Amino acid sequence: MSFVKVTEADLQLGLPVPWPLYDDKRQLLLAKGGVIGSESQRSQLLLRGLYRRLPAVEGRVGPEGEKPADDTCAFDDIRLDIGDTLQLQTQSDTAQTRYYVKLIGYFKGRSVIVTTPTQDGKVLLMREGQAFVVRLFSGKSVYAFSSAIVKVANVPFPHLHLTYPNQVRGLVVRRGARARVNLIAAVQGGDGRSHAATLVDLSTGGAMLTAKAPMGTKENRIFLKFRVTVNEVEQYLTIPGVLRSVHAAGVSEGDAPLIHHGVQFETLPHAEQVVLSAFVYRTLFEESADA
Repeated sequence: MSFVKVTEADLQLGLPVPWPLYDDKRQLLLAKGGVIGSESQRSQLLLRGLYRRLPAVEGRVGPEGEKPADDTCAFDDIRLDIGDTLQLQTQSDTAQTRYYVKLIGYFKGRSVIVTTPTQDGKVLLMREGQAFVVRLFSGKSVYAFSSAIVKVANVPFPHLHLTYPNQVRGLVVRRGARARVNLIAAVQGGDGRSHAATLVDLSTGGAMLTAKAPMGTKENRIFLKFRVTVNEVEQYLTIPGVLRSVHAAGVSEGDAPLIHHGVQFETLPHAEQVVLSAFVYRTLFEESADA
């Protein structure tokens, strides 16, 4: 089930709330029909981070009668911010080229306004009628909808008007979901030595690393350092963790075996947690586009 953030404007004092309200851990804070009686109560709820569920898609069931993880919603339910990144994937060529643009704004029922894609600092030539699948990431969900260019504008700066979607499909990024990566890491191992390793998957709570030799034994504490790029800015992360598994992996005949290390991250400073989450969710977003 997908969730969207609830803003102050959604909460009316003295009136029953139209949906159950949850915090960022999806724990129920206020049942549907509950009343917020004071400004102080509203402020305290908003400080905790309020979310509501998006309506489930009717008539669709998965294997064994289970509902799928994706839902539909209205575009303005997503609560995007100006400047958020959207991905445009072309539909008219076999390569399915992808462009990244910034949200400028939208007029409900009319158009979604985005920057014109650029490459190597140059504005790309776009044409009216060109069709795309538009993808975006908000909160912990990936959203997608079909659209097309209705207007190419160059004044006062290059921008595009895209058709406004009738509905948007959302897919929740499951807690603990691991993104496939290939990142070089420097590790201070449980044996006190420095090691070179490769991150092969990554989540907000842990990772899998490979190395040519064991970097410690199970339950050893380690520190790993690696670089990520978030919003075109390089960031360096130093993360403490605990080895939860150490085992050799099969390789081609004649090659030395690689040692896989399962790592559970320890508590991170808030700033580094934000960077890590942004990188992991963006990578999962890219993977969803390939699915």
